Amino acid sequence: MIHDIIMTFRYACEVGLLNGVERLIYISLLAVLGIALIIAIRTRHKKAVAQSTGSSLSLIVETMREGYLGLDAKGRILDVNNSYLAMTGYRKSDLIGLQIARIAVHESQEKLFARLNAITHDQPAYYRSEHRAKDGSIIPMEVAVTATREGQLSFICIYRDLREQERAEHEVRHSIDLLRYVVEHTWSAVAIFDRFMRYQFVSEKYRQEFHLEAQAPIVGLCHYEVLPDIPERWKEIHRRVLAGEVLSCQDDIFERSDGSIEYNRWECRPWHESDGSIAGVVLYTENITAQKQFEQELLAARDYLSALITRANAPIIVWDEEFTIVRTNPAFDSLFSMEADQLIRQKIGILKRFIDSGVDEKTAALFLNHQRIEMLETGITQTDGSVKTVLWTAAPVFDPASKKLQVFIGQGQEISERKRIEAENQEQLETLQRWYAVMSHREERVMELKREVNDLLREAGRPVRYASVEGRAES
Repeated sequence: MIHDIIMTFRYACEVGLLNGVERLIYISLLAVLGIALIIAIRTRHKKAVAQSTGSSLSLIVETMREGYLGLDAKGRILDVNNSYLAMTGYRKSDLIGLQIARIAVHESQEKLFARLNAITHDQPAYYRSEHRAKDGSIIPMEVAVTATREGQLSFICIYRDLREQERAEHEVRHSIDLLRYVVEHTWSAVAIFDRFMRYQFVSEKYRQEFHLEAQAPIVGLCHYEVLPDIPERWKEIHRRVLAGEVLSCQDDIFERSDGSIEYNRWECRPWHESDGSIAGVVLYTENITAQKQFEQELLAARDYLSALITRANAPIIVWDEEFTIVRTNPAFDSLFSMEADQLIRQKIGILKRFIDSGVDEKTAALFLNHQRIEMLETGITQTDGSVKTVLWTAAPVFDPASKKLQVFIGQGQEISERKRIEAENQEQLETLQRWYAVMSHREERVMELKREVNDLLREAGRPVRYASVEGRAES
């Protein structure tokens, strides 16, 4: 239409139908129509852009997995996408026109408005919130809110459901708590460190082994800060393990700052992140100081007993369950006129030729039944043909735990001199007995003669001479 007006105006001017005033009026009318046309064109373009933007926004909102709510300036819900509906169980008609504060848990309307009013297009807000679902359950959400000025729409709110994330976080926390519980209460001394040798988990036994207070807050502290007297060689071990090695030691000396010595058995292993990178060190350790002290005491006792056996005047022999000689002392070697290397690892039967066969059979029966032998007297023939008499005691030694026979220990006491003295004493006793018998018979004969004399004197009418025997005769 404007095009027709312009063409008519051009024709009127060419043929002289309009004067100057009419031309001016006509030009003014054309200017007004032109401005109106520009305004209409711009308005139409703006509506087209808005419709295009609205269509794009709607497409994005409906296809994204996150929930969406569109709010007006007063916090009323103007729009909602299907993801939010599926997330909460509401229908669209339940939410349109509803105040957002009605479904936002733990947020009053005043607090919510204060938060919304602080949001601008250039400064969106991100925070965690909780929404009440249609069934009454509470849904933890991560919220992103930005301001807009598209018609009545003032705020675009994007919600991400955190239930699965919180469930996974809870499972991770539970796994960590379970690991901490297992580590803390294991009977072994265990500590887990990160790459910077900071404690992550530590067992109660570990605290005891290294004399740390039961409730001392060492988690998060550096190993070298908690135990400052750790030797440099241990730090080098930690560096090697952090580089991927697995190291261990069965008997390691640890000199404490107070001068005391401790012995440790340990193993160090790296542990890894999910991507395979080394995350830290696992230390398994055991303080074996008491065990080492006990071993040293046993060695000292063994040496002491060995010295006693070696220096003992009595002959001593030790043999195992296979009747193999494992130990003798010099007194035993001398008794049998043999060297120790001629006896050790030989069967005990090598001594049979020195002992009476009857005695050998009796002792063998006792040995086979693992019985103790007390006061067994044997004669040991010497190289010069003489015989030494030895009194033997032998006893089995059993393992305290398995009750299995370990060895027999036999100890002798030479009684040759005692036997000689006993023989002499016996001979003297027999001599005395013979002399006593002779003397007793003689005394009886004298008394009989005295009694006969007394009898003769009485017959002659004379007094008796031996009154002492009269009483004995009557008795």
